[in-house]
Amino acid sequence: MVIRIKDIFCGQKQDIDDGRKEYQSSYKKIDLKKQNYYINELGFQDDTQSDKGHHGGVDKAVCVYPLKSYEFFKQKYDFDLDICSFGENLSIEEFDDTDICLGDVFSCGEVLFEVSQPRQPCWKISSIVGIKSLTSLLVKEYKTGFYFRVIQSGSIKKGDSLILEERKYPKITIEFINKCAFNAKENQENIKEILESKSLADAYRTSLLKRYENKENGLQDWQKDNF
Repeated sequence: MVIRIKDIFCGQKQDIDDGRKEYQSSYKKIDLKKQNYYINELGFQDDTQSDKGHHGGVDKAVCVYPLKSYEFFKQKYDFDLDICSFGENLSIEEFDDTDICLGDVFSCGEVLFEVSQPRQPCWKISSIVGIKSLTSLLVKEYKTGFYFRVIQSGSIKKGDSLILEERKYPKITIEFINKCAFNAKENQENIKEILESKSLADAYRTSLLKRYENKENGLQDWQKDNF
């Protein structure tokens, strides 16, 4: 599997005012139009996270979102979304959350990435993009994107691709995890299998374990946006 990276985005902390709330976020990322980008265990050297309690860290170093999901929302909901509407670092072509598995190891330039968890979208997506309930739609449609941890630091350059080097859990796609998490009551055995994966990020494991134990279904509170 070779996945072409269409765009690379990085962001800095900004003050956001959506007319209802004011807060700081590094969500609005741009193409810096650099030829080379350095990445360490915390992600892109040119990127920041404003809310470090919920974003960033070694298990969520790089956020990836598929262009196929943009196409899905255009076809089903007629959303004309700008590039990087979901605050991703890497925009990928041809493949999506149905193709990417937990624990997948990808090489890219000098860097080695490992898929650590699905993204857990929060209300800020709807707030910043300005589309009511966009966050909840990402969750309900299982189009969240995913995170990489960095297992070998180095540089990547414009035009590099992600090359699959190892697949540890071929059954456990990002979409599969999202479907199980959204319907924990009906997916007790599947969730047990996901929780046994050594590649799963610790914070996500804690969240999923809670949903498993409580047999929770549906959105989490911070995904129920009204924007």
